[in-house]
Amino acid sequence: MAFFRGEEGSVSFDNGTGSVGAVASTTAWTLDTTKDTLETTSHGATSRSFVGSLISGSGTVDLLYTATTGDDTAEVITDVLTTEDAGDASFNLFLDTSGTKKLSFNAIITGTSFSSTVGDISTVSVSFVTTGAITSAI
Repeated sequence: MAFFRGEEGSVSFDNGTGSVGAVASTTAWTLDTTKDTLETTSHGATSRSFVGSLISGSGTVDLLYTATTGDDTAEVITDVLTTEDAGDASFNLFLDTSGTKKLSFNAIITGTSFSSTVGDISTVSVSFVTTGAITSAI
C-alpha cells in the first residue's frame, strides 16, 4: 500500500493568460469540497430520500514569499486584485512528485494573507473558491 507524504505535494496555477506553471515554495494546500442534496421524498413516504446535487469547493495555498520570477507565484498572490474576475484561473493540486495524482479546477482567488515575523521567513496564504467542475486524477 502506497502512502503519500505532504512534502510530495505541489501547486501549479495560471491566471487565465497563459499556460499553467509551478507555484514556487508551496508549503501546504487544502481543498474542501461539499455536495448539496435535494430532497426527493414522495408524499406518503415514511422516510426522507435525497439525491446529490451541486458540488462546490474552497481552499488555501500556503507558500513562502520568495519574490521569485519565472514561475506563477506572483500571479497567484496578485490575482486577488482582479475585479470582475471571470473565474478562469486554473489550479492543479498535486499529491505526488510525479505529477500524476492531482485535483484540477478553475477558481477565483478570494483573499491573501501576508505574514512577516522577526527572525522568521515571510509567508503568504491565498484563499480561493472553485468555479465549475473539479476533476480528480487520484
